[in-house]
Amino acid sequence: MAKKNEFRPDKPSTSLLSHLILTKKQQKTVLKWSAYALILVILSVLQDSMFSHLRLLGATTEPVPCAIFLICIFEGTQNGSVFALVAGTLYLFSGTAPGPYSMVAITFLAVGVCIFRQAYLQERFSSTMLCVSIAMVLYVLVNFAFGLFLGLTRFSRIHGFLITAALSLLFVPVLYPVIKAIRTFGGNPWKE
Repeated sequence: MAKKNEFRPDKPSTSLLSHLILTKKQQKTVLKWSAYALILVILSVLQDSMFSHLRLLGATTEPVPCAIFLICIFEGTQNGSVFALVAGTLYLFSGTAPGPYSMVAITFLAVGVCIFRQAYLQERFSSTMLCVSIAMVLYVLVNFAFGLFLGLTRFSRIHGFLITAALSLLFVPVLYPVIKAIRTFGGNPWKE
């Protein structure tokens, strides 16, 4: 005769999601980075579908690099550098970037202006606008230099590249309050 409790019952199965319990701060941090990603996706779609068809003096706009520079400046050097590398890579793979060199240019320029702003300037709209302007002008000049090197443009078109930088900077006053509000999700990365 068999005993009543001869076999052990199976262990209750647990899913992977039951182990991924996030704290409130971690949830807010995930929300913050998701909101940044959503902004970049919206700007990328608008840049490809609508803004690329609007031309002023032969130039168009590039709001995605502007937003990447702005987010990097708000997030600080540590978080911003990783964000700039990932966002630059995704910008390249989206097919919107002018070439593979743009990923490197976005990363180095974003980190460079972020370090400059943290070291020498206070966190204000004017200093942020100055840093994004410097990064954007250098970014379009890098694009222009590679275009010249690859034979895709001629030197007389430099004004079109500079107009692109100026038109792209018109997005900064619109994006500034939105990104500043999103930045506060999950706490500030550093305090001045």
